[in-house]
Amino acid sequence: MTERLPKYSPRIEHYTAHRIDNPYPRGHLPWQVYHTVRNAVVKCCRRFGPTGPMAEAPITGDAEEPLDGWELGDNPCEYFVLDDQLNDEQYIYIELYHARYFTEDWLRALMTTLREFPGWGVGLRAFEAGYILVFADRLMVTGPNFEQCTDIACVVRMGQANMLRVEF
Repeated sequence: MTERLPKYSPRIEHYTAHRIDNPYPRGHLPWQVYHTVRNAVVKCCRRFGPTGPMAEAPITGDAEEPLDGWELGDNPCEYFVLDDQLNDEQYIYIELYHARYFTEDWLRALMTTLREFPGWGVGLRAFEAGYILVFADRLMVTGPNFEQCTDIACVVRMGQANMLRVEF
């Protein structure tokens, strides 16, 4: 399933650092904040294909993240949106399994979704030699696959050509 979004030219930034820190500005990142952003990313991904391993998380006022009532996502999934909060950074992580799901429309929709959450980014693990950080206003790319990319179409073309080979 695809959808057409308004065309704009997001900035493509190349980086070489091993990691790009993106700490939550108030220190400790509450699980409710993390999962509110994750839920929006899950909704976005589901418009383009099967998404899992978990569906949207129920948000409560509990101090601890409740696991009761959290439904499973699609199985199998093409967009694996990590459900564990790994740290106090403003990142959601996605593993992507097949080139046909890595599209310009999906990237643009993801960027549009992130506009609701200033400072947040999505890390994409899907490529033989490279990595992408998606923000509302830019794509940050690293690795030889993306060295020559100056626009989103090139990022998608090179990403599709260099997807990790995943065996199930």
